[in-house]
Amino acid sequence: MGKPRMDLTGQHYGRLTVVKEVEPNGYTRRWLCQCDCGNEKIVTMYNLRTGHTVSCGCVQKERASQKNTDDLTGSVFGRLKVLRRSDTKPYKSRHVFWECMCDCGNTTIVDGVHLKDGTTQSCGCLRSDKGVELQEYNNANLYSDGVFTPVLKSKLRTDNSTGVKGVSRKRKKDGTIVYRANIRVKSKSYYLGEYATVEEATAARKRGEEEYHKPYLEGEHDE
Repeated sequence: MGKPRMDLTGQHYGRLTVVKEVEPNGYTRRWLCQCDCGNEKIVTMYNLRTGHTVSCGCVQKERASQKNTDDLTGSVFGRLKVLRRSDTKPYKSRHVFWECMCDCGNTTIVDGVHLKDGTTQSCGCLRSDKGVELQEYNNANLYSDGVFTPVLKSKLRTDNSTGVKGVSRKRKKDGTIVYRANIRVKSKSYYLGEYATVEEATAARKRGEEEYHKPYLEGEHDE
């Protein structure tokens, strides 16, 4: 005689009371449960018996709400000092928002969760300051007389057919192959000539780099 099937009807697991067994999900037995808060939830037998599920989800919500409603008044997060709990919200949310004073003098309203996890550390001035710092660094180290020098030293494009930067291959109407050399600086392109061999075009490109690129590369740290 086979082992009798376990009946969980009427049993309690955390805030859940088992009402009845419902349609299984494949071979997984499932039960309709009534939560102490009044909601109903279908839970697998495994999750009930292992304690993985103890409510309809209200326990997690209460914990999150409790965590979010800690009094943050007077706390400091980055450049922000919390002044008081805010009655207004910048957008629809269940979270608690806080009015904060930034070191720069501005006040801002911030989600308490974003304060705690470090997502928001200023009124926005920190991001602006970092942008200014980055631009100052670029101007001091990556520009020479208005030219962004990393572009001059960039790698060969993947669609280049000659293996030489600034040299392209072209078939003329009579079927002959020629190689054209070009160079670009300060958004302006300079034509360096058309040649019968890739070697000649490469040499022209090298001369162009000496004339048009080298002055900026030599002076990229002089400013």
